[in-house]
Amino acid sequence: MNRKSSLSKFADYLLLLPSLIPLLLVFVYPFIKGILLTFHKKDETAWSLANYIRFFTQSDFYTTIYKTFLLVFPSSVLEMVVAFAMAYYLRKNIKGKAIISSLIIFPLTLGALIIAVGMVDFFKPAGWLNSGLLAMGIIHQPVHLLYNYWGAFIGLTILGISFMFSNLTGLMEGIDPSFEQAARTLGANDFTTFRKVFFPLIRSGVLTVFALNFIMQLAVFSTAILVGNPASTTRVMTVAAFDEAMKNFDYNMASTIAMIMALTQAISLGIIFFIRKLGYVGSASTFK
Repeated sequence: MNRKSSLSKFADYLLLLPSLIPLLLVFVYPFIKGILLTFHKKDETAWSLANYIRFFTQSDFYTTIYKTFLLVFPSSVLEMVVAFAMAYYLRKNIKGKAIISSLIIFPLTLGALIIAVGMVDFFKPAGWLNSGLLAMGIIHQPVHLLYNYWGAFIGLTILGISFMFSNLTGLMEGIDPSFEQAARTLGANDFTTFRKVFFPLIRSGVLTVFALNFIMQLAVFSTAILVGNPASTTRVMTVAAFDEAMKNFDYNMASTIAMIMALTQAISLGIIFFIRKLGYVGSASTFK
């Protein structure tokens, strides 16, 4: 009986191989290889911490952490506020709800590259935005919103709002409306109902969505290059890693930057989930 049970468990593990093998080849092995590369200088076999020392002693490298957070954190907060407001409003049965929701999510189907190209036509000095503002007399010279911090900020925000909205919509639709109805029956107004009932129930999910979006955007690359200023204000960690790998052919230093970025993402995720655990983390849905 025990032998049959052992064989059954072994057979269950075999079913995992189709998913484990690609995971080992595509992620685990390159990850371990990348870690090992960080402890060797370029074209040297001796073990050392030279790459890490170089990163934290040269401003061209360690300032990329600050620049990454300066770009991603404010953008993520704005994305959350806007996406939450739109998702909360669209909980109502309003006319054209499906069309509006589809338009908000549509940028996700385009990707960062196409959005950046569209931004160039829209925000360039002779683009639609500046032409319209000049024609209305609101401005007297074109506003520069490309190839600087704000260009990357806008590009990130467009994608982030779509991503967060698509996730928040599902979360909000899962909240049992009877909780809010009960609060209003007891005399609570809309603001009190939102603050005391609705938000505490969705808070855990909101922080989870924020964490996923924030971690994803910490790896921003194409937006920072195409509509930002990768030589200065939007020289984020991914840009520095790309420069070391593709321009200087220093894969050891590039791997070091990548590992520091991964550690930064892990720490950020840990902080957000620690905050998440301070409140209610259960379910607020029903089993209708």
